[in-house]
Amino acid sequence: MNESAEDFGRAVLLSFQRALWNLVTPGLRAVAVTPDYPRITARFVYETVTEDAREVASEAEAYVAADFQSPVTVDFLAVAIDPSRPRDLDVGEQWVYLRREPDGY
Repeated sequence: MNESAEDFGRAVLLSFQRALWNLVTPGLRAVAVTPDYPRITARFVYETVTEDAREVASEAEAYVAADFQSPVTVDFLAVAIDPSRPRDLDVGEQWVYLRREPDGY
């Protein structure tokens, strides 16, 4: 690997900025990413996971994958978390998108 973990993380965040253009839907609560070279994982947090939600995550995955060369791999998943529950980060994740919600959730 020629780039540092910080450089890789920055490249991943910039890639997400572009990948999310026109993909943020009303039901999307948050997007969390783990840039852990050579793997990029992401959770697209929805109120309810629909086929459209899966397609959005898949489309974003394709955009991000196109920005990196082997051995980098990407794995994005749409998950449902009820709006009454807070959005929490898993270990190693960072937010790339957070919807404004009442009561800070």
